[in-house]
Amino acid sequence: MIAGHVSPSLEPIVRLHIEDSSGQTQAMDAIIDTGFSGYMSVPPAAVAKLGLKWILRADSQLADGSFVSADVYTAVVIWNGKPRSITVQALGIHYLVGVQMLAGHDVAMRVTDGGDVSIESIP
Repeated sequence: MIAGHVSPSLEPIVRLHIEDSSGQTQAMDAIIDTGFSGYMSVPPAAVAKLGLKWILRADSQLADGSFVSADVYTAVVIWNGKPRSITVQALGIHYLVGVQMLAGHDVAMRVTDGGDVSIESIP
């Protein structure tokens, strides 16, 4: 299980670890964003610092309906205690966990400041 909390601004947040180019893991607090259909979004400055491997540039549709072009990278995230290879989009200023990352999991949250957040594999 992955545990987290709800922030004062009512954002569900989980702490994850992502591997940098030397294989060391770096902690990050990521917001669960069910409106984001990808695996994860990582700020461009963090992508550069981590030294992630670039794959391609692709267009993404934002919540307001507009399109933005973003670089896509490969990354390894520690998920439920195990390494998981995913793609990340270099966008925005926050780490976001999207629905592709949540596929096959139950997500529960108590939406109040300090409320519990949990992500569990579906048996």
